[in-house]
Amino acid sequence: MHTLTRKPALTTVGLTLAVVFGVALGSAILLMTSLELLGQHDVPTPFGVFVVAMGFSLGGGLQATISPHLLGSDAYVSANVGLTALPLGTLLAIAVGVYLLARRRAPVDESAAPLGAMTLRAAVEAAVAALLAYLLTALGSYDPAGTGEAVVRASAASSLLMTWVIVFAALILARAGVQLTSRVPARLRQVLRELGALATIIGVVLGMVSIVVAVFAAFKNDAGGAIPLLPVLVGNLIVYALTLGTLGGIAGSFSAPFLQEFGVSDVPYPSGSASAWDIMGAWSILLYVAVLVVAVAGAARVGVRRPRLAAADPARTWQMPVAVLAAGLIVLHLLAPVRLSGRLLGQQATASVGPAWWSSLTLALFALIVSVLAEVLPAWLYANANSFLRLCAGTQAVEYWATGQAQPAQQQSFVASTAVPPAPAFTPAPAPAPDEYVAPYAAQPNVTSTPTTAPAAPPPPAVYVPSAPVTSATSAPAAMSANAAGAPVPPLPAPQPMDPAARRRLKRVAGAVVACLVLVGAGAIAVHVLNARRGPEQAVEAYLELLADGHAAEATAMVDPGVPNDQRLLLTDETLGAATSRIEVVDVEAPSDTDTYASTGTRDSVTVTATISLDGERFDVPIVVKAGDKEYGVLNTWEVDTPLVREVTLSSYTLGAVTVGGTQVPLETSEYDGGSATQYVYFGIYDVGVDADVSDYLTADTTELNINSTSSTTVQVEGEATEALENLVLDAVNAQATECVTPPGNMDEVCPYALQSTELDSLEVTAEATEVTVNGTAFKSGSITFTTRNIPTSWNKNPKDKDWNYTFSGTIEWPEDGDDEPIVTVTDSYVYYGY
Repeated sequence: MHTLTRKPALTTVGLTLAVVFGVALGSAILLMTSLELLGQHDVPTPFGVFVVAMGFSLGGGLQATISPHLLGSDAYVSANVGLTALPLGTLLAIAVGVYLLARRRAPVDESAAPLGAMTLRAAVEAAVAALLAYLLTALGSYDPAGTGEAVVRASAASSLLMTWVIVFAALILARAGVQLTSRVPARLRQVLRELGALATIIGVVLGMVSIVVAVFAAFKNDAGGAIPLLPVLVGNLIVYALTLGTLGGIAGSFSAPFLQEFGVSDVPYPSGSASAWDIMGAWSILLYVAVLVVAVAGAARVGVRRPRLAAADPARTWQMPVAVLAAGLIVLHLLAPVRLSGRLLGQQATASVGPAWWSSLTLALFALIVSVLAEVLPAWLYANANSFLRLCAGTQAVEYWATGQAQPAQQQSFVASTAVPPAPAFTPAPAPAPDEYVAPYAAQPNVTSTPTTAPAAPPPPAVYVPSAPVTSATSAPAAMSANAAGAPVPPLPAPQPMDPAARRRLKRVAGAVVACLVLVGAGAIAVHVLNARRGPEQAVEAYLELLADGHAAEATAMVDPGVPNDQRLLLTDETLGAATSRIEVVDVEAPSDTDTYASTGTRDSVTVTATISLDGERFDVPIVVKAGDKEYGVLNTWEVDTPLVREVTLSSYTLGAVTVGGTQVPLETSEYDGGSATQYVYFGIYDVGVDADVSDYLTADTTELNINSTSSTTVQVEGEATEALENLVLDAVNAQATECVTPPGNMDEVCPYALQSTELDSLEVTAEATEVTVNGTAFKSGSITFTTRNIPTSWNKNPKDKDWNYTFSGTIEWPEDGDDEPIVTVTDSYVYYGY
């Protein structure tokens, strides 16, 4: 360990720290840039924000403490919320940077040592980086308001652990990779080589596809500010793309029982999973095509890195899937999920999103398919598509594989000065007997060197002259070379031109496959485009346009209000067409995540917000839309579930019926509450009137009915007398007054008491009524002046005239035949006191 105190080693430590924290700083800048682009205002950039972002980049953990004031609680409680989401892109960049630096610095920083000492030194260097990451993360925090009510910190423990693991692993692999692999059993070493080959293809293909799709999705959803996050999360995108593309699923769960403490009683607790089709719709076909490319290219690369045998060996196909299953359990279920947890009022809340439990199994099945193809596909590609094979597996690797040589070591190893000189990459061995089985695995030699001597270069591929195919090992021993087991296999002949007939068949097959893929892709795009025009907002727009155009019958057929038929008197084209103002559609907006569900229809329902204008007044109406059965199995259908109607109760003490938009609504009368009727009306503004049979004599005191999202559900309508009715009543009153001064009519009970006498010498109406007050079916007249004079007697030989002021009241009856006049009946008389 004394070499750590020397300048070369200290320089390596310093450069390692620069790589670790330089990448973390770059990741923090990308995070802050994305937040600023996506936010509605500038994100503050104090030192604490960068520290929190760097801590998150190093460990993937955030912790927030929220005070009671922000929670709206009177009790002194606080909430602690933790977020765990590993930025795999940043962590991978740190690992690669440290690895390359250690490889480059290994010849000069005196890191060559026995494996134990080398491990201890790497642990110490990693501990230095981890300790600095811990201190930096622990000291930094972000307080948005500056009041301490909400403080966000990065998880110092996560930063410490992740930094140490990544730096330690990168240093050990760079300095002692060959030593470590030489101690690994040959079978396991071969599996690791195959796993690395498959991981390379997955990273290249799905990495490019994920980035392209993510950029397209960001621009499509007006979220271009998320693009700076792609370098930070590219590893996560690859993992999720691989999960979905291999028929796995993304599962989510949520639980927050403490919300009920704040009066939120109806809280959903969703838990479910979604496949690639559920999330991407028809675009998932393109993901499946990309995974198919990964399978073919991965099989080619993995097969070339296996010792070439005379025939396919099924016994070599199960090891890699087992390794993939083990790696998948770690990556998919430990590193990839995003977890959120918190505690409030003594109750725990959790939320998580990540690969479903069966995803590692489907990934292992995918690896099994690749492993089986790796036994036969490289040989076929070598003979028929050699350029594609070299593109997938590498030219040098294909040359070694074709000549039957063992793959050379790719890393340098620095050991103690007592290390033995490097051994040849492979050693020729005697040819086996014809048709002898070739051992699939054998230990490869340990390639080592001294610290002062550069490692021996791997031997070049054997050069051979293309010739006729070699049929057996004994017929051409000079053309053979040893495989990894030391047993010779004949080198493959140079690829020969295909037979014209076979070439034509291959072209036809390839053309048919390409045509099918093109048709499938075009169909998927067409379905996506069509479904994009068949979303829930389009269904709502179609429904609202029917109402805006006055087509009530079609709107009712499209969305049944679900009310009794006797309450649908106003849900007609005549009523809606007679509205003085109908709705105008301003905007229809579906939830932001409906783009995902619009192409699949898997969500049971969504709530669309419709902005409507009625007589210049705008208001928002939430409309629930349910997913219907797919047409032809692929085209979405949506059914509007919220009718745009309001329940209205029409009531009156004076009328037996009212009209709304020209449609008569009879009122059911009761003994004490007058008449009333409950009907449903589409949004709009309607004229209110009286029954046409009484319209010459009565008008409605309420002349307008405004139906919107906030209108009253009860409307009181009373009849007001027209001039014709007032004149009719006035004539009846004055006629009764005349009858009361014409004996013997003065003796009628309806006449004033002062006129009911037989001892009157004269009686007359000196001032008729000039006004009446009509209240529905009742009325009351103004003052009527009667003048009477008694008969002269011996006691009063010259009686004087006497004036009496009375008022009449009575009823109005409306005959069943609307053509007849109302019947006015005077029923009583009262002394008029001047009011």
